[in-house]
Amino acid sequence: MKIIADENIPLVNQLFSELGDVQTLQGRDINAEDVRDADALLVRSVTQVNKSLLTASSIKYVGTCTIGTDHLDKEYLTASGIQFASAPGCNAWGVVQYVFAALAELAKLDKANKFGIIGCGNVGGRLYRALKQLGFQCYCYDPFLDVKENEHLCDLPDLYHCDVVCVHTPLTKTGPYPTYHMLDRQFFAKMKHGAVLLNAGRGAAIDNASLLDYLQNDNENELEVVLDVWEPEPEINVALLDLVTFASPHIAGYSFEGKVNGSLMIFESLCAFLGKPEEYVTSVLERTRRSVYGEAENISADTLEQAIKHSYNILLDDKNLRAVRSSLAVEFDRLRKNYPVRREFSHYRAEFKTQELSDRLAALGFNSR
Repeated sequence: MKIIADENIPLVNQLFSELGDVQTLQGRDINAEDVRDADALLVRSVTQVNKSLLTASSIKYVGTCTIGTDHLDKEYLTASGIQFASAPGCNAWGVVQYVFAALAELAKLDKANKFGIIGCGNVGGRLYRALKQLGFQCYCYDPFLDVKENEHLCDLPDLYHCDVVCVHTPLTKTGPYPTYHMLDRQFFAKMKHGAVLLNAGRGAAIDNASLLDYLQNDNENELEVVLDVWEPEPEINVALLDLVTFASPHIAGYSFEGKVNGSLMIFESLCAFLGKPEEYVTSVLERTRRSVYGEAENISADTLEQAIKHSYNILLDDKNLRAVRSSLAVEFDRLRKNYPVRREFSHYRAEFKTQELSDRLAALGFNSR
């Protein structure tokens, strides 16, 4: 079996070479000639998988080691009989960590603040549960969920009164509730004074041109903006970069655990496609987890914010992206490719000063002694 894979997929050779001949390439550069005689294709979100890429190929399986699938033409894959899989929820805790790191720096973890979440799936749902366990008022807009079963759901305009609005949607342009440009100038203008708008979903869920115009020419409500995703990528707008509070190169979910989880989930999926014995798959997964996760790191924390900042310094990602503002189209992907190891909350075994702090950090997944 010949497997074409994005070179930046963690453990790609260690895992998938057990299943076939692995050839790794730069994700954005994978083309039709590369996959012509391949059997399986493993990608991340930077590779557009569609008819033009696969029509002359012998690909039978496509796996994306990511939480999102908007880079896959699922209709074409289904019609062509090509099995495909993604890794839903693989990096959800990494994105939640990113959100809390931003909130800690912005001093928004006061219990008086109200939170709004747009998109309550794997990421948004996990963020909601963490915020509720911490005692925050939290409102969610997700028209695909049943209001009768989810009392926390609200309409989009109900989020205007929130102190923080976090966007965690996929990108869709069709259907009853498309997310493309769902947040525009009208939404920005009606947000609460001093509110934070954070997007770690898909860049085009926010109309970036309208956001730039609003921040440049209006912004009477002194909106603070945190963007991890952009429209478009990697050629992000420098003028918008200069106006947002925190910026990063689409790395919210780039925790070590999140990236490894994505690889493990697609390995398991490909094994199922190939009919590998369950005992074999379980053995490989357990062996890999033991070898890569290692021992927990001990930390001491006096406050919630202190523990969060110890696990992840969002200011460094912001600094690194702004440092390459003159060559963003090239450096955007380089920053992602060379992203340093960031461990999730669960990696840290913390010594807490009070039981209250212990309970609050446990809600974020920190280990306790």
